[in-house]
Amino acid sequence: MALSVVILNWRNEADTIRCVRAVRGWGSLNPQILVVDNQSTESSRAVLAEVVEPAELVSSEVNLGYGGGNNLGIRRALEGDAEFILLLNSDAEIAESAVWSLIERLEIHPEVSILGPVIRERSAEGEHRYIGGRDIALSIHTRIAADTRDLQLVAGYPLIAVDYVPGTVFLARREAFADTGLLDERFFFSGEIADFCLRAMAEKHKAYVDLDVTATHDATRVPQSRRDTLYVYYSLRNRMLYARKHDPSKAAKHLAFWTGVCALEAAKALTRRDIPRSRAILLALRDGYANRSGNQNAAFL
Repeated sequence: MALSVVILNWRNEADTIRCVRAVRGWGSLNPQILVVDNQSTESSRAVLAEVVEPAELVSSEVNLGYGGGNNLGIRRALEGDAEFILLLNSDAEIAESAVWSLIERLEIHPEVSILGPVIRERSAEGEHRYIGGRDIALSIHTRIAADTRDLQLVAGYPLIAVDYVPGTVFLARREAFADTGLLDERFFFSGEIADFCLRAMAEKHKAYVDLDVTATHDATRVPQSRRDTLYVYYSLRNRMLYARKHDPSKAAKHLAFWTGVCALEAAKALTRRDIPRSRAILLALRDGYANRSGNQNAAFL
């Protein structure tokens, strides 16, 4: 069994180093570690060199986003002998024993190609557990929150089929990428994993969440101001991109739905005098109608 772990760095060397050290501490898995330094600088490379060997570092001077950055790591993994590829956010944590459990589950279930754990996430609103995601073209809240403390009560336990496995901790067989291709870089940030899973399912690959395995995600490491603007923008804009790509015959219907959602959310933000969030929502609506994709960070950073 050969495992490659792809960790994306973007202006957050401290978390990336913490994540690399955690993975490096795995005793028996001994994975290939691939750190992608997005919008790489001489300074970021020097800092990462404290824990990353030259062969483990993939650098891009341009910010390629989540999709483009991870694609650099996925390509490098596919060039080697990796049987499994794990995409791991630098602000997430998963124990070696948990990764072993996921891999063993894949070996027992050859019909499953994409697998993720339960995500226990800490945010400004508190702590929640998420068990995969649903269709992003149809759902305002796409992440599925566990509504019971006892996950053994969830229908389908221990494996539940999902529309997508969140990219926070995302494990896939190499065949899933070989058959489906890489992440669609037009999304730039948010939606590309849902898009990949849908395309993979068309190639007969199935996506599941293992309710017996848990990882943690600390969403508080990202400034709330970025979540309220940049994250909101890409999340809403890319719903329209995704809908237009996968269901063009219903594009007008989807655009009408998301126009209503954006108008309501922008109005709510205005009542709270949250001008930056309202602006992000309206820009998402504008760019969704214009079918604009790719990097739009300059509008917020």
